[in-house]
Amino acid sequence: MNKNQDDIQTLTFEQAYAKLEETVQKLEVGNLPLEEALALYEQGMALAKHCGLQLDNAELSIKSLTPSGELVDFDHELEP
Repeated sequence: MNKNQDDIQTLTFEQAYAKLEETVQKLEVGNLPLEEALALYEQGMALAKHCGLQLDNAELSIKSLTPSGELVDFDHELEP
């Protein structure tokens, strides 16, 4: 794992998502040198993976908190 990936691993979901949005905006402009665009793309993919893993972990936590082990809508009341 390189230094950039180590840094990404320490970010909260909100921080990583904000950096991902910033990265996407920079790439959408399209006036970057190829090397910089590739580096941003790689960073964006790492950020997206990090966010996805955090969402997966949150889903597992929610499942473990429900009596049936299934996901339920937030507006659905859990039975005691």
